[in-house]
Amino acid sequence: MAAIDWQNVEHVTVLGLGKSGLSAVRFLCRQFASRVASGDLIVSAMDSRPQAPGAAQAEELIGANHVHCRDWLLEDTLAADVLVISPGIDPRAESIELAKQAGVIIIGDVELFAQHVTKPVVAITGSNGKSTVTRMVEYIAQQRHINALAAGNIGLPVLDALAEAADAYVLELSSFQLETLESLNPVAATVLNVSPDHLDRYDSVADYAAAKQRIYFGARKLVLNREQSNYWPADCQASVTFGSSSSETGFGLKQHEQETWITFNNKLLIGAHQLAVQGLHNLLNVQAALALAEGLGVSVLEGARRIAGFTGLPHRCQLITERDGVKWVNDSKATNIGATEAAINGMRPVVNGRLLLIAGGVGKDADFGLLGDALKQVDVLLTIGQDGPLIGQPFNGSRQLSSLAEAVKLAASLTEPGDMVLLSPACASFDQFDNFEHRGECFSQAVEALYEQSA
Repeated sequence: MAAIDWQNVEHVTVLGLGKSGLSAVRFLCRQFASRVASGDLIVSAMDSRPQAPGAAQAEELIGANHVHCRDWLLEDTLAADVLVISPGIDPRAESIELAKQAGVIIIGDVELFAQHVTKPVVAITGSNGKSTVTRMVEYIAQQRHINALAAGNIGLPVLDALAEAADAYVLELSSFQLETLESLNPVAATVLNVSPDHLDRYDSVADYAAAKQRIYFGARKLVLNREQSNYWPADCQASVTFGSSSSETGFGLKQHEQETWITFNNKLLIGAHQLAVQGLHNLLNVQAALALAEGLGVSVLEGARRIAGFTGLPHRCQLITERDGVKWVNDSKATNIGATEAAINGMRPVVNGRLLLIAGGVGKDADFGLLGDALKQVDVLLTIGQDGPLIGQPFNGSRQLSSLAEAVKLAASLTEPGDMVLLSPACASFDQFDNFEHRGECFSQAVEALYEQSA
């Protein structure tokens, strides 16, 4: 996409008033303050929800007459010179596609960011692990006194991040955000992994993967998953690989003196026992983070020294407590099959006793048969939520519970010292919870309440 010639733009409409949409309104009012104030540039916003969360703030910025909480029509999209669409809005929608054909510029908040950023950018996507790797890269850089700022899908909208003083940006990007991205040109970029997700939006896994691969456009360094070469871009020059196998080049894993080590160019780099984060999947996350941080000028050796202090993120294979020899682990962020598969594969080797899994929620049309091999490593399966029965169907002896609290109670009655109870739902949360954070908090509270009652 060519850079927008803003002098020829008279009307911008922002579609969607969630976090990213509201940040786009703020950015436009900040970037073009004098033109907006004089009326030379009209900024309007629309949201299909009657009570849009950002409507009141948008009204304060651009006036109530420019904020509309209703379904938009073709005449609304055609009236704009530029449409800034939020990630949750499908650009293939008829009113948007017809506007594009009529010459209206369609852009997302990340592409808008890309056309204005002047600092180095590291870009991260993948079905699973992207939040953890984003924070890892930010942590490594900050430990090196590089003022790196994590933004994007991780929480802080990219356009709000532009207003912050930063030496570099580390962006977590979803497939939805990448659909409208063309000119980010990151110093380093990765697709950590691809597993079936969002098939209610994409026609196939291949279409989903193609959206992910847009992150590599213009990237100086490509960080590639060696075990998923089928999802590599056609041009793999200036690349480094990571994976769970040993490798003569790039990153890998090797056993040494009964410990698992991360290697770089087949030389021991850092042992799993030296890291605060646990599980095989986190060893892959560390590899990717070290490769990406090199794009910000941090050597692999120095990055390895820095990453040892990283303690992980809430709701991502987070140890809640260990009581009476039983570990309770919150992996509520696992909203798809691949994330739960990674959690099971990562945690099973560190469990001396049985692995009890709590899973279920809204499956987003996922094929839970793909979880079958991972479930063979699970000893007890308790399911919850709308699509819990679909997960439990092929598992002999699974139990469907009415609530997460009931699942916690039943799990507690079944555990013995050495066991682990893992909440890793493989589903979205919105059938019973506000979001995955709320689900994880409810799990933690239920576990804490359990032991308070028994004290």
